[in-house]
Order: sequence, then structure tokens, then C-alpha cells
Amino acid sequence: MDMADLKTLNYDDIDSVSKLQKSQRYADIMQKVEEALEKRIVLEYKKLILDCSQLLVDIENEIVIVHNFIRDKYRLKFQELESLVHHPIDYVRVVKRIGNEMDLTLVDLEGLLPSAMIMVVSVTASTTKGNQLPKDVLLKTIDACDRALDLDSARKKVLDFVDCVIVCDTY
Repeated sequence: MDMADLKTLNYDDIDSVSKLQKSQRYADIMQKVEEALEKRIVLEYKKLILDCSQLLVDIENEIVIVHNFIRDKYRLKFQELESLVHHPIDYVRVVKRIGNEMDLTLVDLEGLLPSAMIMVVSVTASTTKGNQLPKDVLLKTIDACDRALDLDSARKKVLDFVDCVIVCDTY
């Protein structure tokens, strides 16, 4: 995606900014990876490893794009969160867990962030001037969170496959 594409994007629609998971190349490689992990049989594994390597780069880039989409939407509710939670997947999990809740004492962030960070997020949230998101914006944001988590899951699956090929050397 180049700068001209970025200027014409509709940032109101996650499908216009996140396209990797709908590509045939993504579907083909992920299917081969899943089959390989299940059956432990791969023909042309060297090509698949090269394809996986490029796909991992594409997945990371796509996670960044989706993360930016989520931040742009969620900034209306809790602008400070992006400066507190830096890792994209951690940010996504926190946004999904908080949703539209204004009272963070009602939200269990245990397991998502270290205890000290939970305290900082909670205190900051109590002083923020954010507003609840409109229902349609919240739904788009949560949909984008699910997409980012799916991408992260796919990334882990591809890494498991590559690790197995390298460590197990069974292919």
C-alpha cells in the first residue's frame, strides 16, 4: 500500500484498510500451514517456508494497519490508552475488554497487562475526558479488534510451523 492508496482509504470501514485476510495468497498459504501442522507432511517445504516468511511480514504490517484503525476510532473514548499500552496486540485486547465501559473498576484487565500497568490505566481512565463511542463506531472497533486477534493467531500458527520445520526437521 503506497501513500496514494493511504490518502484514498475510507478509514470508516475496516475492510478498506485491512485486506490481507481476504487475499487468495493468504488463504492458500494458511491452508498449507494448517495441513502441514495437522499431517506433518509438506511437499515443497522450502517454498512454503519462503512464502511463510513473506506472509509473516505481511501479517505484521496488517496488524499495524488494523491497530492504527482501532486507535483512530478508540481515541474518542480513551485517548491516553495508546500512550500507555504500546504493543498493538496488548492494546487490542485491552480495547476489546474495556469496550464502552466508562468505569474501569468494573473491567477486569487481569491477565492482559501487568498489575502496575492496570493501576496506571485505571487511574488515567478515571481522569480522562473521553466519551462513549456511538454503537456503530464501537461495533467497527470491536470487529477490527477481532481481526487483529485473528491475524495474531495466524502469525503464531505460521511461526509454529516454521519452528517445527527448523526444530523437528521432520519434513
